[in-house]
Amino acid sequence: MTDSQTGDYPASVQAVLSILKQSGTPFEVRSFSEPARQASQAAALVGCPLGAIVKSLVFRKHFSGDLFLALVSGQNRADTHILSQLAGDAVQPAPAEVVLAETGYPVGAVPPIGMHGEYMVVMDADLMQYPRVWASAGAEHILMAITPADLQALTRAQVEQIRVKRG
Repeated sequence: MTDSQTGDYPASVQAVLSILKQSGTPFEVRSFSEPARQASQAAALVGCPLGAIVKSLVFRKHFSGDLFLALVSGQNRADTHILSQLAGDAVQPAPAEVVLAETGYPVGAVPPIGMHGEYMVVMDADLMQYPRVWASAGAEHILMAITPADLQALTRAQVEQIRVKRG
């Protein structure tokens, strides 16, 4: 079901859906009674592979303090060494209170678009294999589906292999 109405959603979700509509990007949105704070929960709710879930992970650069967004496949862990190289600065996960204060969204509900401020964005290349991916729409119980190509274009993300190598 493609949702064309944004009025029934919280303002945090309306902001995300407005960006999608203004850009003309096709999307699907689904609401659930249960939260999807973790990728495994989201995959179970929408019935998709774990890898098709987008984790929007906020990192903070060590020296500058700037935030950095990594869009990571639900089946992967982001390699902070690779992210640090891409960012040109050591990165570490941003504390939850910083994520909320700076992006406007709590950890577990950070969408890939619609956050306060501008961020460097890196997208996990593993997401590109799916016909569509699911990400938070700005609330822990509302998810949106979009093609990986549209997600990359909207976020202006650099697509890279950023997962921790399995060994």
